[in-house]
Amino acid sequence: MLRDLHFNSQLLDSIWKNLSTAVILLDHDFKLVYANDSASELLGLGPKRIINQPFDNLFNYHSIDLKRIAQYSLFDGVDCHQHRADVVFVDSRHAKLTISTRRISSNDENYILFECRQMDDEIRHDQASNQMHQYQAARNLIRGLAHEIKNPLGGIRGAAQLLQYEVDQQERDQCAELIIEQADRLRELVDRLLGPNQLPHKSHGNIHQALESVIKLSMLDNNANITLVKDYDPSIPSVYIDQSKIQQVVLNIIRNAQQALVDGGEIRIKTRINHQHRRPGKAPKKTLLIQISDNGPGIDKSLRETLFYPMITNKENGSGLGLSIAQTLVDQHDGHIDCDSWPGHTEFNIYLPFTD
Repeated sequence: MLRDLHFNSQLLDSIWKNLSTAVILLDHDFKLVYANDSASELLGLGPKRIINQPFDNLFNYHSIDLKRIAQYSLFDGVDCHQHRADVVFVDSRHAKLTISTRRISSNDENYILFECRQMDDEIRHDQASNQMHQYQAARNLIRGLAHEIKNPLGGIRGAAQLLQYEVDQQERDQCAELIIEQADRLRELVDRLLGPNQLPHKSHGNIHQALESVIKLSMLDNNANITLVKDYDPSIPSVYIDQSKIQQVVLNIIRNAQQALVDGGEIRIKTRINHQHRRPGKAPKKTLLIQISDNGPGIDKSLRETLFYPMITNKENGSGLGLSIAQTLVDQHDGHIDCDSWPGHTEFNIYLPFTD
């Protein structure tokens, strides 16, 4: 029975240390005075490197609102909560945390009790599920609109051709040519909105040879002194994919990164085998991971949730179709793409089913 337990300081300390929730105690200067074992594991730092460290020194980057916490928790004694705070730890790991803070007092000193819980797995599960439903709904909408637009285009072009042949005036001919030209442009746009309509022609091949071809092509337009780093797993055997389609996917993403790195920077391409990749509603499977990352400014927060929607772009002359087409091509391989971005880092992860 709980009432029979003798809660001495040693037992209480053991309870705090073994909580699954990361618990941190800060003084009024936001220096860390206590951290349990879960906090040490979360931060990736040993206890000796944590104690007496300023809170900001525990991260390379974080979006935790310390001013709000100081005002409400430390001075007013009001609990604060922050959901999905972005943090980058000193070992470059990225995570999203749910933060709860509360003021506690001892010997006339006020402290801030931080409770931190990592949300990445839950967020990724929700995002993947929502993204798939939204993607399917958007594709169905675009296909319906595209067919409605495309049907009358044949009539427009036919009428323009008749006008061109039946009337001899030069001005009428020029108008007819203009109508044909615009109809052709609309047809091309509709074809792009519909996305690739050819089934993939898969064959066994070396993924790194396919990537090398893309790299050579992309570096021809390297006008911003961009460094490209390759981090390949040489043990990856032959993969069964449509190499031209996957090359198009990778090229679209690399070009987006190049456009983001207007003042130069680094693009990294990494390949790995993921032995237990999980997707919502599906059993874990072995996948090939192609990761393309850059150290650019990051993707605007307002675009992240709809990044793969057709017509979504923040580029002045962009069509907003590149990532939508890339997702379609990967989906044809029964794979998927996800993206993670924060200031100074953007990464696209392409997962393709892999069989030995």
